[in-house]
Amino acid sequence: MKSLHIFALHLAYGGVEKAVSEFSNIMAEKYDVTIHSVYKMPDSPAYPIDSRVHIRYLLDDIPNRKEFKAAVAEKNLPGVIKEGFRAVRILYGKRSVLIRAIREIDDGIIVTTRDEHSILLSRYGRPGVKKIAQFHEDHAYRKTIVRHFKNNYGNIDLLVLLSPKMVREVREIMKNNTHTHVAYVPNFLVSVPPETDPAHREKTVIAVGRLAWVKGFDRLIDLFARIHPAFPDWKLKIVGGGDEYDALRSRIDACNAASYITLTGKLAPSRVIAEMQRAAVYALSSYTESFPFVLLEAMSCSLPIAAFNTRGGLEMIVNDAENGFLAESDDAFLSALSRLMGDEELRTAMGKKSRELSSRYTSKAVAETWYRLIEDLYEEK
Repeated sequence: MKSLHIFALHLAYGGVEKAVSEFSNIMAEKYDVTIHSVYKMPDSPAYPIDSRVHIRYLLDDIPNRKEFKAAVAEKNLPGVIKEGFRAVRILYGKRSVLIRAIREIDDGIIVTTRDEHSILLSRYGRPGVKKIAQFHEDHAYRKTIVRHFKNNYGNIDLLVLLSPKMVREVREIMKNNTHTHVAYVPNFLVSVPPETDPAHREKTVIAVGRLAWVKGFDRLIDLFARIHPAFPDWKLKIVGGGDEYDALRSRIDACNAASYITLTGKLAPSRVIAEMQRAAVYALSSYTESFPFVLLEAMSCSLPIAAFNTRGGLEMIVNDAENGFLAESDDAFLSALSRLMGDEELRTAMGKKSRELSSRYTSKAVAETWYRLIEDLYEEK
């Protein structure tokens, strides 16, 4: 059986981590799969992993961002120095163990899932090993990422992106690279929850994700507070954990919105689906996205979508005015929310369309695409 080595930063909660876990599971049907995870986080693995998949943790320590920030906040100079040295040691150790692990593999396929890992794979991967890089974010023409695509992916055999638009852009960026094949493979749904009776929906707008700046929960709170007087019986529920929890909590308090905006904290995947099945509208407020898993999950739960139209791949999965609205501005986003919150028939119709569109992204169809790409790599001389 051909071996497949998948490199991950960690296996805790997160979109990339969910993708890694589910990709590993479908690959285990045909290959001998090992996940090489840099960190063993306390809640790892957060998502189900097939029993046939081997997991290897590379580093004993885990990131100490919280400890360092706490020492800085307390003005604890010895603590700052201690945690600062620890942070440097962890970062150096991360790079060292990744290089060593990549160099040790002399046969089969290596798949990386982050830009920094892909650069190391291109540089240190052995000639006899097939090299696949996945890119799970929107490059947004960031100078650093564009430079990496141009200069640091030369030995990558296959680069997989999450939208045809990104494939076209990256092919142009990498036009002088005649070795790397660039392909589109979307994220996928492993299972679809049972349908929910619209009568059981609550007047709740739900948003799910890491509490990080990029997810735009700050502006979602502000905008929902603006619209709430027109819809006083509606609530906003933000599901997820992260570094921005305290800042978002303070923002809610500053808007006097604690009675109708809730931060649930991190929830188990099954509870996230249950919350989606109770809600009536899904809001995506991110400043940048590529092809978010959470949006597919919301659509599979028959939720209409109100989203900011980021430049990644949202247009592929949200058909504007069919299963939701793609907004180009704050005012357009507020208009989308208003239309959905004020019209139950529209929510029901768009929710049905969401569920229908989500059926395009099944694990079976995506698995066949992956198998074909991998076997094509092996057939190349």
